[in-house]
Amino acid sequence: MSSTVPPHLLQRMQEKKQELEHLLALRQLASHLQTHFDELSEKFDGLMQGNQATSNVLENWAGVFRTIDLTEKFALQDQDQQEQEKSSLVRIPTA
Repeated sequence: MSSTVPPHLLQRMQEKKQELEHLLALRQLASHLQTHFDELSEKFDGLMQGNQATSNVLENWAGVFRTIDLTEKFALQDQDQQEQEKSSLVRIPTA
């Protein structure tokens, strides 16, 4: 028996070795990509929390503006009422 391997098998083994190297490189790149997306996901979570806080502040401002508007309306009504009370007074000269 000869110890030589037929050339087509050697070529096939070389192709499989290259395929394995490519698959290992692909696995490493996929691992890096997964790490990158995990970091990106954490950053998006932080952004979402910041957006939620901003949303809460903006919702509170609507209440603040409503309160200011009501206060101004009541102040105007109070001022009008005071003017009406002053105008209803009759002053009689005493001298």
